[in-house]
Amino acid sequence: MNKQPSKLTSVCVWVFILSLAVSSAIHAQAVKQNLRPAAMGKLGMVATANPLATLAGHKALEKGGNAIDAIVASAAALNAVEPYMSGTAGVGYMLFYSAEEKRVRSLIFGGWVPETFEASIVANDTKMADGAGHGGVLETVGPRTPAVPGNLAGWNRALADYGTMSLEQVFETAIDYLENGIPVTEMDQAMWAVTVDRVINYPESAAILLKNGKDPYKIGDTFTNKPLAKTMRRIADEGIDVFYRGDIARQIAQAFKQDGGFITEKDLASVPDKVQWVDPISIQYRGYTVYNNPPPGMGIQQLQTLKIMEGFDLNAMGHNSVDYLAHLFEAINLSRIDTDTYVGDPNYVDVPVDRLLSEQYIAQQREKVVDRVKQRKSNINRDVGSIMDIPRYTHDSNDNKYKFSTTSLSATDRWGNAVVIIQTHGGGFGSGYVAGKTGLIFNSAIDWMTLEPGKANSVEPGKAVGWCVGGMLQFHKDGKPQFVVGSPGSFGILQSVPQVAMNVVDFGMNIQDAISAPRFRWKDELGSVPAKELIIETRIPEETRKTLQAMGYVLDTSLGDWSMTVGGVQGITIDYDTGWIMGGADPRRNGYAVGY
Repeated sequence: MNKQPSKLTSVCVWVFILSLAVSSAIHAQAVKQNLRPAAMGKLGMVATANPLATLAGHKALEKGGNAIDAIVASAAALNAVEPYMSGTAGVGYMLFYSAEEKRVRSLIFGGWVPETFEASIVANDTKMADGAGHGGVLETVGPRTPAVPGNLAGWNRALADYGTMSLEQVFETAIDYLENGIPVTEMDQAMWAVTVDRVINYPESAAILLKNGKDPYKIGDTFTNKPLAKTMRRIADEGIDVFYRGDIARQIAQAFKQDGGFITEKDLASVPDKVQWVDPISIQYRGYTVYNNPPPGMGIQQLQTLKIMEGFDLNAMGHNSVDYLAHLFEAINLSRIDTDTYVGDPNYVDVPVDRLLSEQYIAQQREKVVDRVKQRKSNINRDVGSIMDIPRYTHDSNDNKYKFSTTSLSATDRWGNAVVIIQTHGGGFGSGYVAGKTGLIFNSAIDWMTLEPGKANSVEPGKAVGWCVGGMLQFHKDGKPQFVVGSPGSFGILQSVPQVAMNVVDFGMNIQDAISAPRFRWKDELGSVPAKELIIETRIPEETRKTLQAMGYVLDTSLGDWSMTVGGVQGITIDYDTGWIMGGADPRRNGYAVGY
């Protein structure tokens, strides 16, 4: 592995306005709608959902660290700057290209059902939606919803095998943020406002996550989590065994036992050995090799969608045209049925990956898409102009469009390494539960499984959670990464990322324009498959939307021109001819990319 250099000859942050000639009306429209320029750099790039998290990763690069060092530093910083989205007691996935080994590897740390979990015990718990509205196992909060967390073990495995820095070094900025505080932004304020009920009934949670133990944080406030700063410092000094097998593990297990939860010391001790590198799955798409995480991640849906769409002339259809959108609607809808039917922990269920990605099966699915679109077009029997559009959304920062709790981050370095992570708490502030005096906010990952027995993602003790957060993409040519991208957004992750990818590959947009372009998503949460309704941003022209409605699509435009419900994408592209790296981050959230 490339070790950090003894001296940086020059370091400069390149974040400036990108002025590119546009070659088509499609591209010009995307640029016109964009709110920000792409970030540029030559020695490295970090893109996350918060500028302070991006800064943490950038500091690691400046100090000579590589992409793994940078992304772990950013991931840890999210404990402070996005505490409602992810943290040390959360779960996630990583897709990494090692330039030295010239291969892509997948790291799965997506959480496991505690061995003592009993569904009957939680059957009568008070229900409380997590903001994703996905109708999972528990739909509640508290110590019974968390899966055994994997984030820390994932970060550590990546650092140990491919990083150049210690835990102490990469945690430095995160600990500083947690101890000394971070400023609360407009988005933070909105997230706090809609998640108070998830934490207020747990004394340790309320003491840390609510101002004065009862009120949500607002713009102008400073948020700290000093107990977590202490915990992170111990982990940095003593290593992850103190969390999984030592004193902190004992504190966690004692708190869960006292409060009626399931996580035990034995559960925690098993995690480091479970977090190992595995081979990714891949397809060929328009001359690229496209990589994704294997099951129990649901990234196979993104690969299926791309393969189906590869059979169509997308440029002839036109970007976000009626034809393009209708074909993509149907491709995603069919592929989601497959993830709902087949994807779970491969140690418990047989996931037919080869068949689902085979040319024969994809051809069959593509034909179904064609037939469905033809049928819908034939059903148009009314004047498109007479269709009433849903009134445009009136902005209120404290509404449902903010209720999501996952995050994505990407990084590249001077040596050619490229990495993307999606990590999550599962619900707003996860389970809403802080274990004892640790400051650790625990995930609600079990809520993303199903109680119905016999399903691929049915909840069972010891089973890995089947996750939409496993969906991220790396596009390679000539054995090198050209483009990496990921997104949060519940099951919309599996829809947002392919849309951005096709914006880059098929429509020639730069990464920032591709992210900023208007998107849609099916309302295909757990228990709602196949979906019947779509959320669509109203920057897609009204005439297009009305034609789609006339074809029978039910479109929800109530969230307006921009909504994080359709994802919060971060991505990076690499141009090997010029040496420039370009980063993009989603204006639908606090996202920022910084290169140097």
